[in-house]
Amino acid sequence: IKNQKLPLSHSGLMQLSGLSSEEMVDFRVAWESVPLVRKCEVLTKLAELGEDNLELDFTVIFRASLGDVNDEVREKAALGLWDCNDRVIIRPLIKLLENDLSPRVRAASAVALGKFAEMAQEGKLIGRDADRIRELLLKVIGRQNETLEVRRRAIEAVASFNSPEISEIIRDSYKSDHIELKQSAIFAMGRSFDSQWLPVVKRETQEGEAALRYEAANACGRLGDESTVPYLIKLIGDEDLQVQLSAVQALGTIGGALAKQALITCLRTDDALEDAAQAALSSIDLDEDPLGFRYAI
Repeated sequence: IKNQKLPLSHSGLMQLSGLSSEEMVDFRVAWESVPLVRKCEVLTKLAELGEDNLELDFTVIFRASLGDVNDEVREKAALGLWDCNDRVIIRPLIKLLENDLSPRVRAASAVALGKFAEMAQEGKLIGRDADRIRELLLKVIGRQNETLEVRRRAIEAVASFNSPEISEIIRDSYKSDHIELKQSAIFAMGRSFDSQWLPVVKRETQEGEAALRYEAANACGRLGDESTVPYLIKLIGDEDLQVQLSAVQALGTIGGALAKQALITCLRTDDALEDAAQAALSSIDLDEDPLGFRYAI
């Protein structure tokens, strides 16, 4: 890891998964002498590996790096924890979001706390933790001197709590002249799982900005309402590839006969869309026949 002249070894990085307490002692000692650029490279690669393979767990390394003296390392560490559900990281993330001097670190911490907000919505988080996260996110959103990036990430994260107060925050953000804030509002609509936003996200699938259509397609998938399927089918022919891919993924999430037929049509298109459609169809098949009985002899 220390030698920046050598490329990072895929197999070597995988060995860092699930380190024990004793192994972390040795890792911390070695990590202190790793150059900054190399640390950031390692943390980025670990995050990518963890996203591609859910069996890999680099939580202890990301958690240890949250206390690094360098802003970029702390940011990379927080981003690496975006899908972590271990409540042991709640306290350090809260501390970073509340007090860190770097806006990028605060924004990354808000993103990571969004996972726990979702867990609270699903009843998988103790009330004390849920209350602390919600109160801090609302506090950050209300800070007069807070940066736009941190505020929008906090809005995205707090949406899962879905109260009248939060709905008003989302509504105000949607009306903003800042396209980034409007993007976050549409993202938050989907994350709220609240059907009140269906008319808005449907309309946004047909608006001018590709970034907004992309978020609207994602929100349709999260809301999971079959009435959005015709709007998503139209987006398959969008001029923007990312919008197309977002629509395909959403169709796979929602499922149903109409969505399935549209995805089958995508199998005769370009490679990127075909691969996405195949993955979406597999997702539908798994939902329809989770135990594989359809093909059992």
